[in-house]
Amino acid sequence: MRAEYRVLGPLEVLLDGEPVPLPGGRCHVLLATLLLRPNRLVPVDELVDHVWDGEPPTAGRAHKSLQMVVRRLRVALGDADCVRTLPGGYQAALDPDQLDLLRFRALASSGDLGVASALWRGPALVNVRSDRLHRDDVPLLVNERLSVLERRLEADLDRGLAGELVAELRSLVAEHPLRETFWRHLMLALYRSGRQSEALKAYHEVRAVLVDELGVDPGPELRELHEQILRADVPVGGRGVVPRQLPGVVRSFVGRDAELDLLDEPGGLTVVHGVGGIGKTAMTLKWARAARDRFPDGDLYLNLRGFDPDAAPVEPAAAAEILLIGLGLEEIPANPEARFASLRTILHDRRLLLVLDNAASSRQVVPLLPGAAGVRVVVTSRNQLRALVSRHDATTIELRQLDFPAARLLLAAVLGGGRLDAEPDAARDVVELCGGLPLALRVVAERVARFPDTSLREFAAELENTRLDALSDFDDVDVRAVFSWSYQALDPESARAFRLLSVHFGPDFDVSAAAVLAEVPIAQARRLLERLVADHLVQSRSPGRYDLHDLLRAYSAELCGDDEKSALRLAEWYVHTLVNAADAVQGTKHMVQAGEITSGVVPRGFSSSSEALSWIRDEWRNLKALVPAAIAHGWTRLALLVPAYLSRYLNIDTGRRPEAVELHEQVLTFGTDREQAMLQIKLASLYCHCARFDEALGAYEFALRYARESGDRRAEGVALLNVVGAYERLGDLENALATSREGAAVISELGEPYLECTSRANVSLILNELGRYEEALPEITAAIAIAADMGEEYVHSRIHTMYGHSLAGVGRLDEAERALGIALEGAVRFGDRENEGDALRHLGGVLVRLERRDEAVTAWRRAAELWRDLRDDRLGELVAQLAELEEG
Repeated sequence: MRAEYRVLGPLEVLLDGEPVPLPGGRCHVLLATLLLRPNRLVPVDELVDHVWDGEPPTAGRAHKSLQMVVRRLRVALGDADCVRTLPGGYQAALDPDQLDLLRFRALASSGDLGVASALWRGPALVNVRSDRLHRDDVPLLVNERLSVLERRLEADLDRGLAGELVAELRSLVAEHPLRETFWRHLMLALYRSGRQSEALKAYHEVRAVLVDELGVDPGPELRELHEQILRADVPVGGRGVVPRQLPGVVRSFVGRDAELDLLDEPGGLTVVHGVGGIGKTAMTLKWARAARDRFPDGDLYLNLRGFDPDAAPVEPAAAAEILLIGLGLEEIPANPEARFASLRTILHDRRLLLVLDNAASSRQVVPLLPGAAGVRVVVTSRNQLRALVSRHDATTIELRQLDFPAARLLLAAVLGGGRLDAEPDAARDVVELCGGLPLALRVVAERVARFPDTSLREFAAELENTRLDALSDFDDVDVRAVFSWSYQALDPESARAFRLLSVHFGPDFDVSAAAVLAEVPIAQARRLLERLVADHLVQSRSPGRYDLHDLLRAYSAELCGDDEKSALRLAEWYVHTLVNAADAVQGTKHMVQAGEITSGVVPRGFSSSSEALSWIRDEWRNLKALVPAAIAHGWTRLALLVPAYLSRYLNIDTGRRPEAVELHEQVLTFGTDREQAMLQIKLASLYCHCARFDEALGAYEFALRYARESGDRRAEGVALLNVVGAYERLGDLENALATSREGAAVISELGEPYLECTSRANVSLILNELGRYEEALPEITAAIAIAADMGEEYVHSRIHTMYGHSLAGVGRLDEAERALGIALEGAVRFGDRENEGDALRHLGGVLVRLERRDEAVTAWRRAAELWRDLRDDRLGELVAQLAELEEG
């Protein structure tokens, strides 16, 4: 069904072309108020003031009264309901073509003035009774209509339609006798129709009206036109020579549909920005040529040379001179301010496109802005030109790398699809090695095209081995040179920061890591990063995270060289920050000691376990990349510490366990025998979670053999504690129980609360699974008390799942529900989706027994969603239970 809304005349709503009956009164006012502010949040106070016409109900009742009106309106609208509830107010959520007001504005902006004017069906909102709307809002609408009408009439006069316009203009001056523009148009239409005396009479009529009504004479434009008519010296209509300056477009342009759609949206000033070689000019010219018909007064193009290696950026005064010459002005003022003023004067009331290409800064652009509604300005730049956004209401379009389908299409446009189809894997490698950068893709495509008998795989290998060299030294198109123009525009401090970022071994980084590399305070590092982001040498895909395009990383690495000192600082910062994070979330001794910091770097600290876990989650990919990087540098101790300190995090982010297996396997040969044994224990636990049980038991045997041969009781206790999981997952519960009790006996000698808490929880878990709930309760109760004494919030909440299971098993259902509620609250707070699913499964069972069927269904549905995401092998059984419950 399609809904349509109309405010340019009586208020109407149509659904599939049929009127929707609407309640009058306050519902009418509410809907009209929202439609006049389409897709904007309208605060509750503003709506109350409008709906009750300045006499709202008491403050205590106002919000609820408005809610009642909103409810009545939404019910009446039915399938045409466009009202959305937002924090603090309401919104009419509309597509651009659903509301006649939005269509009117879009058509007016694009120059379709006649079609825009035809959307008006009479006086605006004539059927809406509201003094406030008709005093404050409707006059603004009327003024919009009349302004568009004036522009349409002027365009019609310029096209030589004077005679056809006289009757319409006589009607308009009668309806709007104080609007001088309509009188001016009438005088021109009469004069150009050969009716000079009537044109002079019209002047005397408007003069009399203005003197009688306002006590003033006509304005300077009317007086000047009157004198010209008296002398029979009125300029002919039209604009003279129409400038058409757009350069040619790239023939093999592909993709960018979403960005082209954004350029199509109404707007006065748009900034298209992105890294060098991303295709800003190509896309802008592609759009501009397609949109040419919308700008009957022409198009101007100027390359401001903001990043040109062979010329300085064009100064604003020189740019204004070039534009004025293009507009046909013969006498160019010498004074810069006079040039800017002349440019604004000539562009006034014109419907024209101005493309300012390759701007270096906002300063270069601002003096050239016309300030005329009919002039569309598009600026391209490697800089984000944030001042144009904040001070001149510019919209922005950022160009990013082409996705694979578009990049492949670009290659195919030059090489032909057959050559790519013959070597699909090599084609994908070429696209990926070019990083989706159109310039790089074009350079490669041209080179490949010159050697039709050479395998595409050879070019991919060349790119792999020489990267920037393979994309350079091609005529005047050189990817390295394009990057260098942006780099050379940097100040020394920003340039140094850019070089050092190539040392970072991971895919992205935050401001703290950048500060470590640059050896500057956080605030200074943030300023440097934002400068690099503004110049598109660094990307920021999400708040607080930064990365480099692959080719820019290669360019940065060339500039930086091998900086061993900075690399060590960064590696030690990451590893020892991870150590601090592990200390914040784990209340036990670590199996591998962290050692000393040799570079002098100061790692980050954490004030809470949730903050620490969040940091590990954000930095996971960097920690993963650190291990092979550290091994390559010979820093095997640092590599060993990464998996050693990730245990607690892997209990929560269970989806990372397969990747963690690889991390552990990379470092098994490093460290002491004891450290290798302890790593084997951790690896065995991961093997269990990945259903690799034979490998898990083998790793546990290695650890137990070391522990018993060396007499290391702690290692033995930890190994026994963990092997329980393997037996439990294999369904060997009797062996699991015996092993957990053996491990608990060893651990009781150590006097470590965290290990004792874990061992008791293990015993409780197995007893629960055996259905021996009375025996399980004292074990889990003791574990909970230990966790509370340690202040271990995460463990305390996690083991409440077992506690709830035990309580449910002995029939203490109300207590079980409370315990599982504690477990759920902690699981959500710490992001522990695995335990959240377990707690919901048990809670559902409790709710079934309490005969609260609907709540049980909700709990099990959520548990099923979590287990489906986690690929838990218990999902099938739970789904069957849920189906049985829903059917019953």
